[in-house]
Amino acid sequence: MAIPAALLRRFYVKNSLQNGNDGIQFRLTNRIAPTTIVSLGPIEIDGELFAPDQIMVSASKARAASAIHEQAPFLLRMGKKMTISIPGEILEPGSHQVILHAVTKEVGPVSIEFEETT
Repeated sequence: MAIPAALLRRFYVKNSLQNGNDGIQFRLTNRIAPTTIVSLGPIEIDGELFAPDQIMVSASKARAASAIHEQAPFLLRMGKKMTISIPGEILEPGSHQVILHAVTKEVGPVSIEFEETT
C-alpha cells in the first residue's frame, strides 16, 4: 500500500533542519499511526547520500540507524518524537532537499521528502 508523499511529509517537524552540535539534524514526530521501522536510511541531502552507518537516531536513547533491522526494529508510537542526525556533517546556508528512506513493517518502503532553508 503506497502512502501519499503529503501524508508522509507530516512526520517532519517544520524548521527543525539545522546544524547542531553533533552535525546535521532534524526531528520527526509520528502524527499518523504506530509504525515499526525495520530499516532506516539512506538519507539524501541535495543529492548526497548518507548511509545508515553514518546516521544516528535519538528518541529515548541514541543508536545508529544501521542497528535498526527486522530483529531489532524501532517502534515509533503515535506522538513519539525522534531526532535524526548525521554527525560530522555541516549544511551550508540555503535551501536543502532532503529524502529519508525507510522500510516499515506495516507498509514496506517509504520516503519522507521535505525542503527546508537553513
